[in-house]
Parts: sequence; C-alpha cells; structure tokens
Amino acid sequence: MNETLTFTQTVTITEKDIDDIVATAFEGGINYWCNDARVIGKYLGEYASDQISRGGKVVLTINEPIDDSEKVRYTLTKRNFLNGLKKYLSDPNKPYDILTVDHGKIVLDLCNVDGVVSDMIIQYALFDEIIFG
Repeated sequence: MNETLTFTQTVTITEKDIDDIVATAFEGGINYWCNDARVIGKYLGEYASDQISRGGKVVLTINEPIDDSEKVRYTLTKRNFLNGLKKYLSDPNKPYDILTVDHGKIVLDLCNVDGVVSDMIIQYALFDEIIFG
C-alpha cells in the first residue's frame, strides 16, 4: 500500500530569474495573445522585462478585440508574477519541472524555462488560469 506525503518547499527566486522568465515571455512566449507590453512610469532597468523584479509594472494588451477602445489590458507586477510562478510550480500537469537543488537550496532551473513555461507563468499571474493555448 502506497502512502501520500504532502509538504511545502521553499524556493529561492532571484531578480535575474524573474528578469529571464519575463524576457522569455516578452520575446515570444506570450506574443500569440499579447500584442503590446508597456512600462508604467520610468524604466527601472534597461529593458521592459527588468521592471517586474524591481517592483515596477508593465501593462499587457490582449490582441483582441481589434477596436483599440475595447482592447483588454492587464497589469503585470512582481506580486502577481510570483503568484503565477507559484501556481505553475503547483500545477501537476506542467510540461517541465523547473526546480533543481544548488548547494542545498531549491532554485529555479532556467534551462527548462522556454516560451511555453513563461507563457503559462504569465497567464497564471494575470488570469489565475490558462486561457490561451
């Protein structure tokens, strides 16, 4: 007879981890449903993808509807990004395990974060579920 054990993991997330995941999303992961990403306020880093880890905000616009006055916009923040990442890590059907152990700490393995993974993290962050794809 098998037993089930549920436990909580503590994962160390760096600023670079966040920047890399958001950059992967912006450079192709979410482009099939998002046609615009605009920084709110001044740039806190060199790129729009640097905003989130530094506490900034980026407004993402969904491709449809076509009429600009009716476009739907969502704001990506560090808080909802981290919630999206947590939801991805908790998803039993996720395509890749993106965790590894480094010097006794559980950290992200960014080698497994591709367009699909970054897309899922952003969708979980904005919509609390996977809507597109």
